[in-house]
Amino acid sequence: MTKGLTIVITGNGKGKTTSALGMLMRTLGHDKKACVIQFMKSPESGYGEINMMNRLGVENYQAGAGCTWTVSKEDTVETVQSAWELAKHKVMADGYDFILLDEINIALSLPEKFEETLITADELIELIRQMRSRFPERHLVLTGRYALPEIIAEADLVSEINNVKHPYKNGVMAQECIEF
Repeated sequence: MTKGLTIVITGNGKGKTTSALGMLMRTLGHDKKACVIQFMKSPESGYGEINMMNRLGVENYQAGAGCTWTVSKEDTVETVQSAWELAKHKVMADGYDFILLDEINIALSLPEKFEETLITADELIELIRQMRSRFPERHLVLTGRYALPEIIAEADLVSEINNVKHPYKNGVMAQECIEF
């Protein structure tokens, strides 16, 4: 039996987006159509994966203002809401085999920081169920730390990436090719 999978990649370690982008490459290798929506990355960020997706012709959107600790609450709220509207549209649109909602788990966890809900677990679960009903072969990947238990329960596959050792703890800053 084959079916579209809802996949959650979460945890405090480095590599969640990297893992999801590996699945994106496999999708492209099978001549399938993909869409990527990045909730926390700015289009001006200079990330290598954005440059490569553009070269490969992958439909991709950076709907975020940046990391939640470097931009204002207002910018974060506005961009998360904009990304969510785009995500709902794309997840339910015809023509995709694979959709990546990068860092959506962070967006779902923002009430802890901002004391307001931008996207609820119930809203995301409803979207997943609608997608499964309409597009039973479509894969949906949800990345980011702090995946909520309800989302984990709804998913078909969940991987948790844990940090064992990271050069940042020794003063080595984020590096081109590794973190961006």
